[in-house]
Amino acid sequence: MDNSLLAYTQKYEEEGYGLQYPDGHVIRFYERILKYKLHKTSGNLLDFGCGNGVHSKYFKNITGGGGIEPYGIDIVPSLKNIWEKDLLLNSKNFHIITPNSSFKNLFNVKMDFIFANQSLYYLTKQAFKETIQEFYELCNNGAIIFATMMSDKGYSMYERGELMDNGLREVKKCPSGRLSGSSYIRFTKNIEELKEDFKPFKPLFWGDYELINLHNFEGSVEHFIYIGQK
Repeated sequence: MDNSLLAYTQKYEEEGYGLQYPDGHVIRFYERILKYKLHKTSGNLLDFGCGNGVHSKYFKNITGGGGIEPYGIDIVPSLKNIWEKDLLLNSKNFHIITPNSSFKNLFNVKMDFIFANQSLYYLTKQAFKETIQEFYELCNNGAIIFATMMSDKGYSMYERGELMDNGLREVKKCPSGRLSGSSYIRFTKNIEELKEDFKPFKPLFWGDYELINLHNFEGSVEHFIYIGQK
């Protein structure tokens, strides 16, 4: 197995999975980095692993509806129905792809932002490398990339399989019972590996964040943050 499609199809279609509000670290990225530090709040944005479109709508709305225009990619087929019913999204800008596949011919515009929140670490090692190169080729000069990667500390209390040749580990048996099924994740060891993975983008800012974790009952869920520029 080299993808988490089955697990996420079940989450969306049977368990009511999907964000309702933008993540806090995403809001901080916009307010502190794009708006305050870089003064870059307009252009086309590719939301890689866009889910039900919550973050796409956030970027569009926070910039007045005419600042950032979102485009999206995801792997769960049933999301197409959600995009088509959402009046705040232009469903023609959003596409379903198969896991670990190319997307370079889907868009006839260049991107000024790449946004990949909690999505890239599900790719195999080779697919990840190819995806970063496709991001780079799809971007205008000066484009900003924001991405999160799972720290090697992440899912420490889940059952984690051995490292496979494709760079993924099977992750299952959530100790709280919150998630079911298996996911396949590529873990990042440290900041140095993070920066190396995102070449040829130039690193601007990097760091980490931890999702809510009460009394450590699910173990660490530390993520790295990478912000770079073409």
